Amino acid sequence: MCRKAHGAAFRSRATLKAADFEWVQGEGCVTFYESSPGNHRGFCRVCGSPIVSKFDAHPNYLGLPLGALDDDPGIRPKVHMHVASKAPWFTITDDLPQIPGEASGPAGATRTGK
Repeated sequence: MCRKAHGAAFRSRATLKAADFEWVQGEGCVTFYESSPGNHRGFCRVCGSPIVSKFDAHPNYLGLPLGALDDDPGIRPKVHMHVASKAPWFTITDDLPQIPGEASGPAGATRTGK
């Protein structure tokens, strides 16, 4: 699902505390869709870009697609998630941990990948 939604080999995402997130502009242009039960992906209704994800089970956290950022977020990947469903033509070449599916923690806090 993530590969298809992003049209890429994987989805690069950071998890952050909702309290640390602030809309500067454009909040009214985001439309949310429930991509799976309890997971809501927000897209720009003008250009279609993925903007932010919300999680019913972890309302204090958001998922932020890193490709939507203009600047360096100052964090680096810590783990690869969902590697069992990665694109078969993509080879992971670093030494980061590879987890076949979902990790524990609030919306996978502090992870990036897939």
